[in-house]
Amino acid sequence: MKTDYIKTLHENYQSALGSFLRDFPDKSIIDSASVDSYVRSCAVSIWAKGNADPEECRAVLSEIYTLPMNRRYYDLTEVSKTLEFYKTHNTDQSVPEFFVKLVRYDALCKTSFSRVLAEIFELMFIRLAVIDDRMEYAEASQITALYEKLTYFCNSSGVAPRQSKEMDPFSLVEGGASAEEQDPNAPVRIGGEGRDPESLKELDELVGLENVKTEIRSIVNFAKIQTIRKKRGLKVFPISYHLVFIGNPGTGKTTVARIVAKVYKELGLLSKGHLTEVDRSGLVAGYVGQTAIKTQDVISKAMGGILFIDEAYMLSSERDVFGQEAIDTLLKAMEDHRDDLIVIVAGYESLMKTFIESNPGLKSRFNRFIHFEDYTPQELFDIFTGLCRKNQYTLSEDAEVLVKEYFRQVYESRTESFGNGRAVRNCFEKMITNQANRMAQCEEASLEEIQTIVKEDLAFLV
Repeated sequence: MKTDYIKTLHENYQSALGSFLRDFPDKSIIDSASVDSYVRSCAVSIWAKGNADPEECRAVLSEIYTLPMNRRYYDLTEVSKTLEFYKTHNTDQSVPEFFVKLVRYDALCKTSFSRVLAEIFELMFIRLAVIDDRMEYAEASQITALYEKLTYFCNSSGVAPRQSKEMDPFSLVEGGASAEEQDPNAPVRIGGEGRDPESLKELDELVGLENVKTEIRSIVNFAKIQTIRKKRGLKVFPISYHLVFIGNPGTGKTTVARIVAKVYKELGLLSKGHLTEVDRSGLVAGYVGQTAIKTQDVISKAMGGILFIDEAYMLSSERDVFGQEAIDTLLKAMEDHRDDLIVIVAGYESLMKTFIESNPGLKSRFNRFIHFEDYTPQELFDIFTGLCRKNQYTLSEDAEVLVKEYFRQVYESRTESFGNGRAVRNCFEKMITNQANRMAQCEEASLEEIQTIVKEDLAFLV
C-alpha cells in the first residue's frame, strides 16, 4: 500500500468534508466525528466484500478520519477481526442519524445538501475500494447499496435533486490533474473521472425499475474503476458486460438497453453507443449458410454499440439449425470484437434461463441477469399521467379515479403476457382517440376543454 496514496486520500477526505461543513448553515445537525464513524464502518463493509488485505486496511484507518491530535493507530488483529465479522455476519449499514436530520432539514428548507453529501460519500467509497489497486464487482455492489440507501431516503422524503449551482461533490473530492497528465507512479486520483455518466440520469428518471437501476449503477461503479486502471497501465479484472434482461413484455427492457448503450459509450466501453434491436427474424434466413451472412450483417451494424436481441430464446430449439447457426455466428463475433460489441438478450425469465443454459458458449458470456419486475398499479398510473403531461392532456377528477381503478384491476388479474407499459400506451392512445371523436362534435371549445380528459373518454375501461 503506497503511503502517498493514503496521504492523498486523507487530504481529499478532510478537504471535502471540511468544505461541506463550512457551507452547511446549521452546525448543530452534523459534525465531523459522526461522519467519521459512519464512513469508517462503511469502509470496512466494502473491504470485507473484496477480501482486502487487513494490513492495508489498518494503514488507511490509522491515517484518515481522525484529527492529528487524536489519531488512533489501529491494531492489525483488531482490523482482521472486524473484517471477518463483516464477512460472516453480512452486516448492513443503516442510514445514520445525522443524515436523517440532514434530509429533514432539506425537506423543510427546500435544499439538497443531503444529496451532495451522498455523492461525496460515493466518491470516497470508490477511492477506499481501490486501496489494493483493484476493485471487485462485490465491492462495487456494496458501494451502490450504500449510496442507494441514502438516496432512497432523500427520494422518499421529497428532497429536490441537486442543482448545478450548488456545491459540486466532484470538485470537492477532485484530486487535481487528470489521469493522463499525472506521473504513472503517482496516487490514483478518481476526482472528475468518478463522475457518473450523464446518460445515467435518464435511467434515474424512469418510473419504477429500482432493482434495475441498482444493478446498472453497480456495473457503472465497477467500470469507472476499470477504465481508470486501464489508463494507468494496471491490470484489469476480466468481466463480461453482456447482459440478460428477464421479465414480462412492456417492462422497459428496450428503453433501458438504449440508455445502457449511451452509458457504456460515456464510460469508454463502446466507441459509438447506439442500439441495434432485432429478434429471431432479423437474424435467421431460410437456407443454411444464409443465416450466418444475415447475422453478420446485423453484427456489422451493431459494432461500436449494443446488439439487443428480444425474445432471444426463439433462436434455441433442438431442431432449429438456422437458429443455432445464428448463435454460433454471434458467439464468434462476441469473441472477435469483445472490445467494441456488447450484446443484451431479453425475454421471459424461465425461457431465457433455459436458453442460456442450453449452450456452454452462451453460459460463459452471459452471467449477469437483470430482472424487470411488473409495474405496480401506482407505477402504471404514473406512466400514464406522464404520457398525459408530455402530450398536454389533463385528467378530470372522475377520469383519474377510473384510470387508477382500471390499473389496479388489470394488475391483480395479470398473467405472464401482461403488457405493462404497452398496456398503458394502448389505453392512452384509445383514450385520446375517443376524446378527439368527442371534441369533433363540438362547434367550438376552449383550450382547457381540448386538453381535458373526462370519464366519457374512458368508457372502454368500464
